[in-house]
Amino acid sequence: MQRRERGFVAIEWVAAITFLLMPAVVLVASLPTWAERKHAATIAAREAAREIQRDWPAVDPARAELVAKYVAADHGVDTGDVRVRVTSVGAAPGDQIRVEVRVRMPAVAAPGLAHAASWMYTARAALRVDDYRSR
Repeated sequence: MQRRERGFVAIEWVAAITFLLMPAVVLVASLPTWAERKHAATIAAREAAREIQRDWPAVDPARAELVAKYVAADHGVDTGDVRVRVTSVGAAPGDQIRVEVRVRMPAVAAPGLAHAASWMYTARAALRVDDYRSR
C-alpha cells in the first residue's frame, strides 16, 4: 500500500511569502534610507569642521553644531535624530579640528512599518588648522 503525501498549497504559500520574501523586501527597502542617512552624517560632519576652520581661532562650537544640524535637515534627516560633538577645535596652528556627527538609523525603514528599533551611525571629520594661520 502506497502512502500519498499531500500538502496544503495555501499554507505553504503564505509561509514562503512570510519567511522568505518579506525579510528580503524589508532589507531592500531599508538600504536606501541607510545610505541617505550615512551620507547626510558625513556631509554634516565635514561642513561643521569647515565652519570651525573658517572661524579659527574665534571658534564657537555651538555654531558648528547648528551648521551640522542644518545640513542634516537639508538632507532629510530630522534634527532630533542628529547628535553633534566637537571633539577638538585645534588649539594651535597645525592641530586637528575634529567633529563627530551621530545619526539614528532605523533598523527597518520600510513604508508602513513603525521604527521599532534603531542604531546610531557615527561620521567623523578632521581638518588641519593651517600652519601659517595667524591668530
